Amino acid sequence: MTDKAETASIARRGQQLALALASAIRTAAYYDEGNAVMRQAVSSLARILAEASAENDAVSVGVRSHCVFVDKVRVPTSVSTYERFTFLVQLFETWSVGEMTFNAGLAESELMSALLLVSRTQPAEGGPGLSSMLAAKGVEHIVVEEIVQVEDEIDSVGLGSMKLSAILAYSAAMQLGGELGEVTGPIEPGMMRRVRHVTQAVVDEIIRDPGLVLSFTTIKDYDKYLILHSANLAVLSTVLGQRLGLSKARLGELCLAGFLHDVGKLGVDPDILQKPLELDEKEWEEIRRHPLLAAYTLLGNQRLTSSNMRAVVVAFEHHLNHDLSGYPTTEIKKSVSLFGSIVSITDVFDALTTARIYRKVNFTPADAMVEVIRRSGTGFDPVLVKVFTEVMGLYPPGTVVVLTGGEAGVVCRPPAVGLPLDRPKVRIVVGEEPGVVRDLCERKGSRFVRDILAVLNPSNQGQMPAVDPEVLRFMD
Repeated sequence: MTDKAETASIARRGQQLALALASAIRTAAYYDEGNAVMRQAVSSLARILAEASAENDAVSVGVRSHCVFVDKVRVPTSVSTYERFTFLVQLFETWSVGEMTFNAGLAESELMSALLLVSRTQPAEGGPGLSSMLAAKGVEHIVVEEIVQVEDEIDSVGLGSMKLSAILAYSAAMQLGGELGEVTGPIEPGMMRRVRHVTQAVVDEIIRDPGLVLSFTTIKDYDKYLILHSANLAVLSTVLGQRLGLSKARLGELCLAGFLHDVGKLGVDPDILQKPLELDEKEWEEIRRHPLLAAYTLLGNQRLTSSNMRAVVVAFEHHLNHDLSGYPTTEIKKSVSLFGSIVSITDVFDALTTARIYRKVNFTPADAMVEVIRRSGTGFDPVLVKVFTEVMGLYPPGTVVVLTGGEAGVVCRPPAVGLPLDRPKVRIVVGEEPGVVRDLCERKGSRFVRDILAVLNPSNQGQMPAVDPEVLRFMD
């Protein structure tokens, strides 16, 4: 067996074990020991564990850096396995467990006891750890490696207090965006179900902490632009929708519509999409077709529900301006829908904040906010622009700023509701305490402790550009 084939085989076995463990724990939460479904889940997991531990007399399952490992080998996840992997990661985190080792000789009765314990018991602060609780149940063949929780442990890598589930939800959205980008024919029903699953996970995380998920949208990569753009736009649109007070069901529809808005580009020549030079008129005509192509694609691939139709409408409208200029040309619409108006704003904002090789000057997030505000009333609904500005602040996440006192850093969170829009939270990069988050609303007496002196633009090698209308030619 080649190294590549062997690696793939190990990954498959590891994934099978991790998924079986997650499924068995979830089953134990609902069924008692004597239930046939529960006995079958335990028997199946015991068989997989026995096969995995046959060679080395033990097999371990661990969680590290938000990933699942089997025998120290990272197990790849996918959109279809995302939910069970998330469950397993969160379970390990809840119990403060880094690794569980299943030794040869593990009896099904021991495994049953362990599964019922971890699925139905909540660890108490200051109480016994999982290792002690398993021992009290007579479980001898499962060894638990417990970890000490460190407050805000991942601050050192610039992630603040991010929840693992939020990271995984956004990662799943990016992965699904990549898979959609490789579709060459109709979108299969199975793919649509996965899109709905992932977008709902994103909505759940935004409801839990919108500022946290918002910070992910600062990830930019020119080569993966279409993948990241779909995920970022879905997040930005949903955060804006949440501020507007939309219900969870409507947020799910908005997130779905945002994620699928650019599906029409699958029918556009990739050479045109990636062309670094000025487009000619024929190429522009091809670009302007993609909203119609998206609507046709979505209409032809699923039964018509209110949710699906909103995605169709958004795909058609996302390049229509508030004054109905833009494209495609329409004479029957009197206004752009709420979802279409939201997505048109977030589409332009994310496009502007991504460095593009055809631009003379690249935008900072602060520059992009200035441009969004400038287009209020003609390009965008002025009410939505006002709300979007409140959501993002005047210095959105990802803006690199210089502060008074010689510090420099990156905006990591916009101001909280009701606070000045030019007073975000900044993670220090250059200064006496790198990694520390400074709240620019902090005062000493009647004066603010820190102010923003300048905005830097790393993608322009230190330039600090003003908004240049000439670079707006390709807001895709």
